Amino acid sequence: MNELTNDKRDTKKDAKRIALIVGKVAVRLLAVVLSVAIAALVTLMSAIYIISKSDKEVVKELFVTTMLDTGALDFCARMFLSDEEVNAIVAKNQILVPEGETDATLIVIEGEAEKDPEKKREEEEKDKEIGIVYNEEGICLIDIVGKSYVGKLMFVKDPSRVKVAGLPEYGEGIVGKSTEQMAREADALAAINAGGYREMSDYRTGGIPEGREEGGLVIIDGQLLWGNERTTYEIIGFDNNNILHVDRMTPIQAREIGIRDGVNWGPILVKNGEPCVVPTTGLEVGFHPRSAIGQRADGSVMLLVIDGRQSHSMGASYTDLIEIFMRYGAVNAANLDGGMSSYMYYNGEVITRPYMLFFNGRRTVSTSIIVTK
Repeated sequence: MNELTNDKRDTKKDAKRIALIVGKVAVRLLAVVLSVAIAALVTLMSAIYIISKSDKEVVKELFVTTMLDTGALDFCARMFLSDEEVNAIVAKNQILVPEGETDATLIVIEGEAEKDPEKKREEEEKDKEIGIVYNEEGICLIDIVGKSYVGKLMFVKDPSRVKVAGLPEYGEGIVGKSTEQMAREADALAAINAGGYREMSDYRTGGIPEGREEGGLVIIDGQLLWGNERTTYEIIGFDNNNILHVDRMTPIQAREIGIRDGVNWGPILVKNGEPCVVPTTGLEVGFHPRSAIGQRADGSVMLLVIDGRQSHSMGASYTDLIEIFMRYGAVNAANLDGGMSSYMYYNGEVITRPYMLFFNGRRTVSTSIIVTK
């Protein structure tokens, strides 16, 4: 009996000893992890400080414009620089857009029945030379490959099928929907993300539209769903004649020219057939996931999505986007929101590889560009 009692006491002592050892190991491991994390944080902060205070303007401008372009990490640009310094860098690196408003006469949309057979054949031959061949759905899909990126470029033959999808309402406490969800609910054939939105710490995003430099704007079916009537926005939208406009204007002016669907983002990449000029620093080399939209002279719409921040594709710069649009004959084109929002949906599935960092699932957005069936 005494032997059994002694064995039980020894077992309890062994259990306590093991628990104590495990506890000490766990504490040491936690201390090591915290030390590494603190060291990494200090290193990162030091690197940001050194770059922010660098006397090499190119390095500083590249860092600031790249951080601002990420959206979620834009606060890094302001850690050790004042708002005045950041704003000065942004102003210096603005893309130069050709003067004047969108010239709607440069877009000629003809129905298939109205086209001269000879002219139609010539257009088809020219399109084939650059890889544009439409399927029975009036869609052409091309793989885009560059030095630092891969992506998809979709051509939609009929611009009247390209619309903006949004939310039933916007505001505080409202959560957006993913581009995929918007497409499915609209029974759309294809979709990409559109305008920006306010970043939220819990990633319940999309409820409040936002622009690059001003508040957000959403116009659907001619109705202003979000935005201020008298604020000037960088509007990307289609008018009632299905012509894409890329202009700075107020919602009042947008209504006067008949904008049926529009969002605000940017920058403008091509205007009236002329490529916009990108500065030789900063924005020139910022590689990110990108979404963009353009229109050719025949009215066909181009939807572009570039994968980024991944091993198979670093991403594209604004110069890359301009080169792609000019190569395929864009008359007007503009950049849309990018980053984790960027992906393309087609025929019931996501056909690009969206970048996801902190969470699973598709990011909720304020607006999407959809293509109806």
